[in-house]
Amino acid sequence: MKSALLLAFVTLVVFCSGLTAPACVCDRRECEIVNEVDCPGQGIVVWDPCKCCQECAKTEGEPCGGELGFSGTCEPGLSCQQPGRTPAEGTCRPIGLDGDGDT
Repeated sequence: MKSALLLAFVTLVVFCSGLTAPACVCDRRECEIVNEVDCPGQGIVVWDPCKCCQECAKTEGEPCGGELGFSGTCEPGLSCQQPGRTPAEGTCRPIGLDGDGDT
C-alpha cells in the first residue's frame, strides 16, 4: 500500500514539474518590424508581455490576456473580458460592456 502511494506521489510530482508557464526569452533580432499602418483597428502598436518586441494591439473580438498576457493587449477603448470564470484568455470588448475594465 505504501509503495502504491509513493508511486502515485512521485508520478504527480513528475507530471507537475512538466507544467511550466510561458517564459520571456528576448532576442530582438527575431522581432518583426511593426508599423501602425500594419495594424488593424486603430493601428496601435504595443510592447509584447516581455517588453522585447512590438506588436499590434488586439481589436474588438480578438483574443487577449491569457497566461502572463501572452495572448495580447487590447487597443484603447477595449478591455480584455473573460468569457468564463477561468483567468485564462479573454476577448477584447468595448469598455463598460460587462462592467470590467481590465486591459
